[in-house]
Amino acid sequence: MLGTVFAFILFFQGAPGVRTGVVAGQLKSIDGAPATAIRVSVIPAPGLTVRPSDGGEYYYRQPAVSTALTDNQGRYRLTNIPPGRYLLVSGETYHPTTLDADRATVLTVMPDSTLENMDFQLLRPVGGKVSGRITPKPEDTRTQQKAILSGINLQEILEVPVGAEGDFEFGHVPTGTYLIDLVPPFPGLGASRVEVGNSDVSELKIVRPPTHAVTGRIVVEKGPLPRAFLAFSTPQSYVEGSINPDGTFAARLHSAQHRVELAGMPVGYSVVSVRVGSQNGSETVAVGNSDLSNVVITVSAPRDLPHVRGRITGLANTRLSSTKAQLTGPIVGSLETAIRPDGSFEFPAVTPGMYRLTLSQVPELKPVSVVVTWRDAETEVVVPGR
Repeated sequence: MLGTVFAFILFFQGAPGVRTGVVAGQLKSIDGAPATAIRVSVIPAPGLTVRPSDGGEYYYRQPAVSTALTDNQGRYRLTNIPPGRYLLVSGETYHPTTLDADRATVLTVMPDSTLENMDFQLLRPVGGKVSGRITPKPEDTRTQQKAILSGINLQEILEVPVGAEGDFEFGHVPTGTYLIDLVPPFPGLGASRVEVGNSDVSELKIVRPPTHAVTGRIVVEKGPLPRAFLAFSTPQSYVEGSINPDGTFAARLHSAQHRVELAGMPVGYSVVSVRVGSQNGSETVAVGNSDLSNVVITVSAPRDLPHVRGRITGLANTRLSSTKAQLTGPIVGSLETAIRPDGSFEFPAVTPGMYRLTLSQVPELKPVSVVVTWRDAETEVVVPGR
């Protein structure tokens, strides 16, 4: 089964309130000309008694603390660098122009300091510049879309923001084969393969497949629906759906056969079937070229879920008819049942767990803790006098 693998790198960043520093300078290409659109980074330096080549004691290429692309004059400016000891690197070349990390100059960044004129020259030729556009452009401007470039010729995974018009640029990268992924991923869009030589790859186009609204409801054969994570998967994508408290759900999916996945439910719960009208797709749903509604996902529950019964005392009969008993907990969210005229109530099927019992319209009653095991539970609720 094919799938897209996303790698995430933790970048060390200064804590709030930490006074950071700046490193700036100019980078030249192997022929002495200003190196434009080249990535420059600072990485943590090893301890005083450790060399980068020591391997296990120092990871040869640490995650970058700060990264920037050079401008048209080859100049760069690295900001928000926490105080510490760092190596300055671009590609395989370390400042002050060496391919041997052991010979690199260690830069000491102090709070509010600026290290200017940290100039150096590349010792290896650079490959083409990689840039492109996503079409149609991202619709949700509230979420910052990112493009991720990965490949065996990179010392690190490259991450750049996607512009409002869908444009992105990685700058120059070594020649080789790479994959471009988008985060957050678009439904139905897998990784894009790109071959980089000595020429720029500047017209790369990533086309998002159209998506359609898929709505429906989740029903349980017996008992309540536990909290769950709903997702729809294909060999190219994994899309999460949103579940409402009443069991209805919604998602946007591309045209494909999607496997329905419900995760996070207690032991004993599982998907039985997925039905659209009279068509039963077992555990899959087929999305065509239009919106799809009335999808019913049926979930089986453990047999013989326990009952929770109780009786309320101290509450006037005139208030009983307008009051409901409510169970809330981390497993099922909220359950509600009516109060009988004699003050009794019953939840016919409850998933075992810890709950809080409250009464609607009865603010003077503090929540009552109820522990539900696999045996029926009885509880007495005494409403204090006002």
